[in-house]
Amino acid sequence: MPGHRIFIILENHKERMAYVRFFENLGFLVDAIPDGSNALSHLIEKKFDMVIADVATPGFSATDFLKKVVKANLSCQTLLLATDPVVEHAVHLMKLGALDYLVKPVEMEQLELSARRALAAVRQTSPPKHISSSHRKRVKIITRDNGIQMLLTLASRVARSSASVFIQGESGTGKELFAKYIHEKSDRCDKPFVAVNCAALPENLLESELFGHEKGSFTGAISRKIGKFELAHNGTLFLDEITEMQFHLQSKLLRVLQERVVDRVGGTEPVDVNVRVIATTNRDARQAVESGDFREDLFYRLNTIPLVIPPLRDRRKDIDVLCDFFIQRYCKIDGRHVKGMTKQAVSLLNCHPFPGNVRELENIIHRAVLLADSDRIEAKDLMIEGASTNDLPEPEGDQAVASEPNSLKEMEQKMIFKTLDQTEGNRTHAAKILGISVRTLRNKLNEYKENN
Repeated sequence: MPGHRIFIILENHKERMAYVRFFENLGFLVDAIPDGSNALSHLIEKKFDMVIADVATPGFSATDFLKKVVKANLSCQTLLLATDPVVEHAVHLMKLGALDYLVKPVEMEQLELSARRALAAVRQTSPPKHISSSHRKRVKIITRDNGIQMLLTLASRVARSSASVFIQGESGTGKELFAKYIHEKSDRCDKPFVAVNCAALPENLLESELFGHEKGSFTGAISRKIGKFELAHNGTLFLDEITEMQFHLQSKLLRVLQERVVDRVGGTEPVDVNVRVIATTNRDARQAVESGDFREDLFYRLNTIPLVIPPLRDRRKDIDVLCDFFIQRYCKIDGRHVKGMTKQAVSLLNCHPFPGNVRELENIIHRAVLLADSDRIEAKDLMIEGASTNDLPEPEGDQAVASEPNSLKEMEQKMIFKTLDQTEGNRTHAAKILGISVRTLRNKLNEYKENN
């Protein structure tokens, strides 16, 4: 399933981004658009395996789209979503070739299940293809930094081995992206890439999640559960934030790595597994060993191939090229027409320490693309907390602009009002986009009302 291409046609920004991130985390290559006017030409150009479309998307006619897909003899499956479905319409679309028709809101588990069905249907209708090395290079890491390029060279050299890889780096540096890069450069690229966040699951769930359990092994175990190790058989298991794993589970993990078998909770027979493990941590792993939080023998077992990713503040050459990449990406997803940044905006970013690394930069650019009033992102659009455009040199020539509010409070107010405009006054939706509670938004609006 990982490596397949999904095309999402959905107007609602929040939903669209949630779907994009969900399927990207599952290992898909995802494109998304907010308007369906050019959907078919986009589909023909990119040759997607699956389309997920909201029938209410502007410019999108499900009937015409399905008819043209059949006429063009495209081997993709279409999953349709609707908030207020009409049974006769749904039956009509299914007859035209839609694989499924789901009523919103859709649970992500249901979406994943439908996606698996769709891709199983694609495999049945498409002739088997030889997967050449050129088709395996799907993950692209954007960089101009010499250090990152050296790490990519090392990752490529060891990818085809079975050796465990231990990736260290601050949060947001791209550790999971490196893990996917290694997986897709390996001989396991057409097998599962399964990710587990060891810090996100409580102790009683993590053991079952990793190793599986048998029916009746504990209260609530109403059926057998296959663990992540078994799901990743012949593929890659990505263990994120491994140093947060409970100490007693570390010993069980060590046994799996050494013996290549897992013991399901409540099971009586070990299960053979062939899995390549890539682990990450945002801590200093050796320090975690010294403090007694992480087993030394497990550290050495995982650390066969060590990769340490430098923070973004230590690779400033990457900022410009990453900005261009994110601008293009979110213009496509959100239907915007931003072409670049002003010199002032670039200067502001180059002065920023980026404690959140590439993830923080991506969020800043995404927000700026939404806020930009013209085809150029200005410094005020970046909304960087604590930063002031007063500290930057004045732009010259054609880049000179009228004075804009520079204080954080003024920029915050403008962002709130602009987001409300985008959501047509829907406070709940606006609060979600802004990442604040509806109550906080209401209090801000009352404050602005009193001041004005």
